[in-house]
Amino acid sequence: MQAAGGVFSIGECMVEFFDRGDGCWQRGFAGDTLNVAWTLRALLPAEVPVGYVSRVGRDAVSDAMVDFIAAAGIGTEGISRDPERTVGLYTIATDAGGERSFTYWRQASAARRLAGDGPALADRLRGARLVYFSGITAAIVGPEGRAALLAALAEAREAGALLAYDPNYRPRLWEDAGAMRSFARQIAGLADILLPTFEDEAAAFGDADPQAAAGRLAGWGCGEVVVKDGARETLLFQNGEPSRHLPPQGLRPVDTTGAGDSFNGGYLAARLMGLAPAAAVPLAQAVAARVVMERGALIPPDTLRRAAGLPVRAG
Repeated sequence: MQAAGGVFSIGECMVEFFDRGDGCWQRGFAGDTLNVAWTLRALLPAEVPVGYVSRVGRDAVSDAMVDFIAAAGIGTEGISRDPERTVGLYTIATDAGGERSFTYWRQASAARRLAGDGPALADRLRGARLVYFSGITAAIVGPEGRAALLAALAEAREAGALLAYDPNYRPRLWEDAGAMRSFARQIAGLADILLPTFEDEAAAFGDADPQAAAGRLAGWGCGEVVVKDGARETLLFQNGEPSRHLPPQGLRPVDTTGAGDSFNGGYLAARLMGLAPAAAVPLAQAVAARVVMERGALIPPDTLRRAAGLPVRAG
């Protein structure tokens, strides 16, 4: 699976404030799909374009966000501007074991309108080698935006793009559970790679174990399913054949924010660089294991490359 074109991640970047533990909060920018784009940019060869597709406001914070994304080497041509809205915000509080809790303010987020112009969205994905998005992307755009998103994705896939999707279920973002389940079935029949988390799948569909979740998703049409399960085994289910991969053990996480996203980015980068699925999983696990040892969802690209066993870029 060699990369032959651009890689795009679609979704919402937000202003992030995390508790530094000294009574102060530090500002950053992050979001599940940006976290994946960040990891892809860090790991993929420099000549492979990585772009972010979203919508932000026309205010100073939105400007700072776009500048931050561009400075990371991620293309911002796919980020449209909304004259009426701004970006969302969330805070992260982390306990002694590294587990985090979130509080969100995103009702006025411009990203909720990222699929408001379906033809424009499809045009932004033209020439893509891979398109990544998540259940958060699908949830925030609402029913009409979801239909436009699906149409743009189908067009991209017909033109040769691979589609990768992490369900990343957040029930509060969906209008109801039925809409969430219906979309899950639709996208499983369209996506080439699914990257679910077992905890989410069990909550949404009652799956008894990761293999049950993978089997259900494969039965809906996806040939490559990778079920993450925290510090427990990752289950790869490819063309009906399961294999289990134990991630690094004995870690004392500082902050688990973005662990699943960095796994996704690591896995997709490995696949695009030609690794087989069974070889891509350990690389992705090593990247995720390194991310949880630092605070915040985004860690330095050179650190990610070392974790993946790749040489650090000169300069």
